[in-house]
Amino acid sequence: MNRALIIVVAAACDHGLDQRLAIVTEPRILAIVAEPAEAKPGTNVSYTALVASPDGPVDAMPDWAYCTAPKPPTEDNAVADGCLGDEVTELGVASGISANRPGDGCLLYGPDTPPGNFRPRAADPTGGYYQPIRAAIDAEVVGVGLSRITCDLPFAPADVAHDYAINYRANQNPTLDPLVLGDIDGGSEVELVASWPQAAVETYLYFDPSSQMLVTRRESMRLSWFATTGAIDVDATAVGEDDDALSVSTTWHVPAEPGPATVWLVLRDARGGIATQTTAVTIH
Repeated sequence: MNRALIIVVAAACDHGLDQRLAIVTEPRILAIVAEPAEAKPGTNVSYTALVASPDGPVDAMPDWAYCTAPKPPTEDNAVADGCLGDEVTELGVASGISANRPGDGCLLYGPDTPPGNFRPRAADPTGGYYQPIRAAIDAEVVGVGLSRITCDLPFAPADVAHDYAINYRANQNPTLDPLVLGDIDGGSEVELVASWPQAAVETYLYFDPSSQMLVTRRESMRLSWFATTGAIDVDATAVGEDDDALSVSTTWHVPAEPGPATVWLVLRDARGGIATQTTAVTIH
């Protein structure tokens, strides 16, 4: 049976933007949201999945599992092939689930040296590491979220690592301001504006390998646009860490045919935090 795999949680916001994904033409997991957004191995985290279809939101009951397979350096995928097979810890079937993180997260997916013929994972551009979690729906739609784990700072002077451990603040999920659309005329062009409060953009400590010092950085943001119908000019819009913008926009080309439609927003910060919003629309 063919399965549609989507890595639904980006580990950082500075990679190339996804292309031509904005219109939902088949059931898909758009995001897996972890609460809290960042946590140490062994702590409890809650997960929910944003599931979409061409007919609108889906009240799904995913089969949840933590990935336990370290990714060999020879594999190009975002997660190891074993995460899609049986190298997982099953968590149960539910719309949302709470579970303790595996205690060896920093060993398998972080800077600690893993067992076997593997090497420590490289950090993302923000210095972070991620625990994969899998959500499967009817064995056909599979999403893998990358949920940030707090690990010790590697390759740093002892005093710097100590300061980092004391002063680093774990990431929190951002929030989105309400998107109000209401009724829309068929065949029109609608400006979609996504905005978020200043507090959604956090600063964080980062170890700069070149200077061997801790520096304070500001999160970049990435907004992905989705709809059930029509066309959207761009699939995702990024705001760099040096840009203080608190909103982004694009144009939704609404089809002429009347009927219900849905627009989804998925906001990701640079450290893996996620906010989602679902807006129902009537096209006249």
